[in-house]
Amino acid sequence: MKSLQAFVLSWIFVITSGAQTAVVKRNVNLRSDPSTSNVPIKKLTPGTQIDIVDVNAINGFLHAQSGADSGWVWSKNVQIQSAPATPSSAGSSTEGPPAIAISSAWDKPAPRDSIFHGDEGDCDGTGDGGDSDTNRRKNRVDVPDQYHPVAWSAINTFPFPQGAPRSRADWSQSQLDQIAPVEGVALSVEGYLYKVKVESSSVNAASGGESTNCHAHLANDVDWHMPLTADDGEGQNVAIIVETTPRLRQNHPNWTTARLKPWTAHNGNQNNTAYNHQKVRISGWLMIDPEHQDMINEGLRSTLWEIHPITKIEVWDGSQWVDLDDQ
Repeated sequence: MKSLQAFVLSWIFVITSGAQTAVVKRNVNLRSDPSTSNVPIKKLTPGTQIDIVDVNAINGFLHAQSGADSGWVWSKNVQIQSAPATPSSAGSSTEGPPAIAISSAWDKPAPRDSIFHGDEGDCDGTGDGGDSDTNRRKNRVDVPDQYHPVAWSAINTFPFPQGAPRSRADWSQSQLDQIAPVEGVALSVEGYLYKVKVESSSVNAASGGESTNCHAHLANDVDWHMPLTADDGEGQNVAIIVETTPRLRQNHPNWTTARLKPWTAHNGNQNNTAYNHQKVRISGWLMIDPEHQDMINEGLRSTLWEIHPITKIEVWDGSQWVDLDDQ
């Protein structure tokens, strides 16, 4: 009877107080009390959404609700979602609150690619070798009719196969099945640009470029690699990567590094003195790039999930969102 009363009371608290939600970042046990003394109720895996009954931790544990189970989770293994705010200088979305998790029910249309006529010649939709399946997704040219606004953490915390080969052609079916429920959905996400790296200046370009762009190395023919952080002042180690492609930039003449400079925290590795500390909103296709586990290991990104290619860029001007095409 006491356990039933506790369950009912916890749900009354959740409903009447508007309890905050959280997403599991790393495997965490739901426990019967704020300690490790007793056997866990169950294990929660990354990406799981839970309700936080009380944001005040006890012994490092938060009181949480997971489905019908009420218990305690280690606070460092979950990320509490901020309540949506009205538009302000912080640049909150004007389209309503973002989803805190990516739904497998959202549309995932097949990528449509084309031949790119660049300064260095033509390049097929799958590039000129390498991981052709990933290249096809990077080089898609179809533009979504609408986007699903999601919290930054929804992308960052979504699981992906650990230790998978650099080319998805070498993945097992179970590894492919792990990403299939969400890869290819159209998303919008807000954050802060750490920098804009034109791949013509990268190590890849110096050694001949990337297969996705047929090993081109001129600025008009390569991707822009852009670390996006959830909070202002964070480093690349906690960034997700969003990328523009030459195939889509040719349709957006106002997408230039100069126009984006006020919203970019760094020029290379140096602080940008012109940075305005405002958010950007990036929209495009969700995909996974299996080639860059080394960048996670080196502290240059947080996840293999990317928005790539970007199909829309908006910037916060202090009072409203402005499409970079109109900036």
